[in-house]
Amino acid sequence: NGNRNIMAASLSLTQLSSGNPVYDKYYRQVDPSGSGRVGAADAAQFLKKSELTDLVLGKIWDLADAERKGYLNKQQFFIALRLVACAQNGLEVALKSLDVAVPPPKFLDTSSPLLVSGAGSVDSPWVVKTEEKLKYDVIFDSLLPMNGMLSGEKVKPVLLNSKLPVDVLGRVRNKPGSSLSTLSMF
Repeated sequence: NGNRNIMAASLSLTQLSSGNPVYDKYYRQVDPSGSGRVGAADAAQFLKKSELTDLVLGKIWDLADAERKGYLNKQQFFIALRLVACAQNGLEVALKSLDVAVPPPKFLDTSSPLLVSGAGSVDSPWVVKTEEKLKYDVIFDSLLPMNGMLSGEKVKPVLLNSKLPVDVLGRVRNKPGSSLSTLSMF
């Protein structure tokens, strides 16, 4: 395994990205100031948009941050991106998968100007702050979603515990296009 870490460390940015400029684009989003470091929180927030499980993302982080520094340099971030691409294409999350040709990784929302600028309508009452989203992601994941969806039976106790008034909960249920709209929860 030590040999694999040396092998991964010897791969160039061009080899890791297969020359695809999207890797650089992703890197600029997590290190806009060009500091050469991507902190764990910033990397995690970005990599979560791959829609991979936290377990898989944890394994990717451990392989990319092999020296346990708590941050990634550009090359290590490219390793993480390449491993995300491997996982998204059904390959094992392992350094040996870096040798396999895969399409670039896909992330939700990466072209959103809100993410790039970090500005936008953050004061809007409908914008969920990052730390709140992470809290809700944990709650959502704890309910063991199937294909990114939760059943009404799993959601009902969480919504009832939310202390929202029943008339508000009724509007949540009846929201057109909502996966909850077909459930008779109340």
